[in-house]
Amino acid sequence: MNFNWKLIMAPPQALDYVVVHELCHLYEFNHSPRFWQLVERQLPDYEVWKKWLKSHTEDMNI
Repeated sequence: MNFNWKLIMAPPQALDYVVVHELCHLYEFNHSPRFWQLVERQLPDYEVWKKWLKSHTEDMNI
């Protein structure tokens, strides 16, 4: 896996979300409800970080 280096500017929890998200794609190759259930099992508050990234990626030029 490769990640944009600018993610180091994000809070550690946002980076955790990105890593878990990508690892879950090893089991589910899509964004189906089953995929999101896998993510949620690892990070119950994943939606907070998903929204954070969506609102801050432009600021970080990602």
